Amino acid sequence: MGIYVRPYEAKDYDRVRLICIATSDIRVRNETKRAFLLKMYCDYYIEAEPKNCFVAVDKDEESGDEKVVGYILCAADCESYAKNFIKNYIPKIKETGRLNSFSARSQVFLYSRYAAFFPAHLHIDVLPDYQRLGIGSMLTDTLLEHLRGMKVKGVMLVVGKKNVKGCSFYRKYGFSEVGRVGPGIVFGMDL
Repeated sequence: MGIYVRPYEAKDYDRVRLICIATSDIRVRNETKRAFLLKMYCDYYIEAEPKNCFVAVDKDEESGDEKVVGYILCAADCESYAKNFIKNYIPKIKETGRLNSFSARSQVFLYSRYAAFFPAHLHIDVLPDYQRLGIGSMLTDTLLEHLRGMKVKGVMLVVGKKNVKGCSFYRKYGFSEVGRVGPGIVFGMDL
């Protein structure tokens, strides 16, 4: 096993989407829920801001075959994200249900609430068999270095309160809790 992180490429599109579904805590038993999940947490980033996305790849040393096993997706500027997401992705999410549309708008406004200090936000997922191997740190290191190079002043994320492993990872990595919203905890980091 030779795991490394590289920039997201168009060839990773389907695999990243599969990982998004496989690692979700949302039950995605039907196509409508899958569509909502992908439009909300994946597609915007890999379609609108692929230069701010990175993947963890497991390369088989013997065969040379590569498999994407995790990703970190990022919107680098909240204002640009909000305009694009509301214009181009909310209508697609609305097709999955009005409640989903409301939830998506709420998420956009949540990011906007903290954008003065943390203009970027991220989503990270690693397949269960690859967790606890340092891949989350490798992905986060790569993204933060990228954002610092862009002179972004801070990054945030929202994680469910019940996601004990996730909360532990973010605290250990150096993120600070900056707020709580419903079932989520908002973490931020100055860059």
